[in-house]
Amino acid sequence: MIKWKHQDVMKENIINIQIILYFSSGHLPKLLGSIKNLDVKDQKVSFFLVDQSENENEYNKVLKECKNFKEINGISLKLSKQRNYGFGKGHNEIYRKNKKVYKDFFIILNPDSILHSDLIINISRYLDSLKDIRWGLLELKQFPSENPKSYNPLSLETNWTSGAGLVIRIEPFEKIGMFDENIFMYGEDVDISIRMRMKRYKIMTLPNAKFTHLTQDTDVSKESEFTRINKQAAELYLRYKFARDSDVEAYMKLFGEEDPHFEEIVKKYESMRRKLKKRTFYKDFVDKNQDYTNFRWVL
Repeated sequence: MIKWKHQDVMKENIINIQIILYFSSGHLPKLLGSIKNLDVKDQKVSFFLVDQSENENEYNKVLKECKNFKEINGISLKLSKQRNYGFGKGHNEIYRKNKKVYKDFFIILNPDSILHSDLIINISRYLDSLKDIRWGLLELKQFPSENPKSYNPLSLETNWTSGAGLVIRIEPFEKIGMFDENIFMYGEDVDISIRMRMKRYKIMTLPNAKFTHLTQDTDVSKESEFTRINKQAAELYLRYKFARDSDVEAYMKLFGEEDPHFEEIVKKYESMRRKLKKRTFYKDFVDKNQDYTNFRWVL
């Protein structure tokens, strides 16, 4: 069982989980089915589902699915909607609205997920074992496939944590300024991982806290135009934010002006760059060959 700080006793001992929906009604039956099957012991769990589709027909589909969900075994579900803020700002908004009832941490999950029945129990065990560790982010393990990165099996530390399933500690989250709202989608998890590491908070993978992420194939040749444009723009933005101008230029050369989306990528990157108030050099962001970052996307 998690040991809470004395100053938190006025708040209920509830695990709070945020999930942003965007035309996600097709995924909801599997997600909700897995939530109903969670083994939580005596732990209370509250799910905050927030629809950002800005489409009444879609919201009504989501509402219908959620109305069939009955609170069971201490698990509750709350549905609301908000503007389509994208991933990072969307989660920031949900956090701002609900932080008064949160305790030391909260969890974010993708809607295209199937939660393993022992997920909550294993998260609680990890939190108890890490209570004396200065951690900021704890990544849930995607099963059976996961992102192409590694973690230390002894210390559990990793380079970056995926936002598909993530435990976020509130104190460091607020200290570093939460998610970067200049990024609409893709790269927010890399960005927040870097800023946590720069403030010497540990970011870790929890190998036994598993969920199935029903993501599309990771083959970049199958990416949508939206995904490719936003990923490449985010890569440029992160290099500008944490590396040097030469690192930005090196990455532009990798996909080159012959890329059919070159102008769109650069335009989106420039829009993000203009909003950035401060650059902070992080020596470990780009490797010596400057052909990929140490964090996420490999060309």
